[in-house]
Amino acid sequence: MKTNDARERLITAAIDLFYKNGYPATTIRDIGAKADISTSVIYHYFKDKEEMLFEIMQLAGGDLFKLLEDIIEAENDPVECLEKMIGAHLVDWCLKRKKETKIIVTDYAYLTKKRKELNIATERKLYSLYKEKLTELREKGLIIDADPTVLCFSIFGIIAQSIRWYHDTGPLSKEEVARNVIRILFAGILKRTDRCAS
Repeated sequence: MKTNDARERLITAAIDLFYKNGYPATTIRDIGAKADISTSVIYHYFKDKEEMLFEIMQLAGGDLFKLLEDIIEAENDPVECLEKMIGAHLVDWCLKRKKETKIIVTDYAYLTKKRKELNIATERKLYSLYKEKLTELREKGLIIDADPTVLCFSIFGIIAQSIRWYHDTGPLSKEEVARNVIRILFAGILKRTDRCAS
């Protein structure tokens, strides 16, 4: 068994079980059984269950950062850029990776101090991407005169809460949800609401 294969299987199993049962109710033995890897072998790859939780959060956070960074590099228009960032964040990350998103939102408190601090540093990098874009929009007079930090946390809050009510079998697709969220956000922050998502 290759090291990467085993780690990936364990992380995949941990994601499924943390999502379904919650972090506290999931044991190392449960994860091993789902991944078909013995408990003794698990400790060769991970020190403890918390390390798995931390790695899930770091991998997901890193993927989101790359997704947003690529959009920022490719899109010159700041309003279009923000629209694409929110859309991709909601559709391609939050709703498509609902398991990881739920784990990040609900199980963050189970990280111990050092890992929690490292996770906060990752979150700050993500917030900074939005804050820089919102600051640019404000400086260009394209959005209301509101604090970019408040706007940033408002956007993150709306996106994070979508996992609590969105269902794949519901009447709206992920893309329709994103268009509605962007329309609502832009109606509140843009000075020119004619540029809201259609």
